[in-house]
Amino acid sequence: MFAPLVFSWALASAAVDLPVLKEAPKFSLNDSQGGKKTQADLAGKVWVADFIFTRCGGQCPFLTTKMSELQKAFASEAGLRFVSFSVDPKNDTPKVLAGYAKKFGADTSRWFFLTGKPGQVQELSEKGFVLAAGAGGEEAIAHSFRFVLVDKKGFIRGFYPVNEPSKLEELRSAVTALLAE
Repeated sequence: MFAPLVFSWALASAAVDLPVLKEAPKFSLNDSQGGKKTQADLAGKVWVADFIFTRCGGQCPFLTTKMSELQKAFASEAGLRFVSFSVDPKNDTPKVLAGYAKKFGADTSRWFFLTGKPGQVQELSEKGFVLAAGAGGEEAIAHSFRFVLVDKKGFIRGFYPVNEPSKLEELRSAVTALLAE
């Protein structure tokens, strides 16, 4: 359904100058494995985050497919994590998120699917990550179509539109550069 992203490893070896945008927000959320995850669990790791919900029939499967491709491309990188925050905590229980993670082949030791109380992830998205989020009615939930890149020290280093292949290549280059720091 979705074409795989073609990646140029030559681009990854180029010097990447990434600004430090802001500190990533603190959080404590339920994960798909029945535990809790906090930003402290990501300390010392590079991580890529997105905002999704499992009932989404539009952009969320595309976002998750692209995140899955990143997971596969960096399968041997122990210092990299992936975080998918659910913007639909009413429906996205840990059990539902576990099924969603399995559907997309997530390695849940490296890719965390997180949910919280109503409004908690929306606030995290809007105030913490400075990304759009919000309810648009019973079936429509607004959220960003970008990946967020966070460095080992917990600082946001970039936002990458998922629907632009050149931006996804930039993300891969940036991940490679941050892992090498």
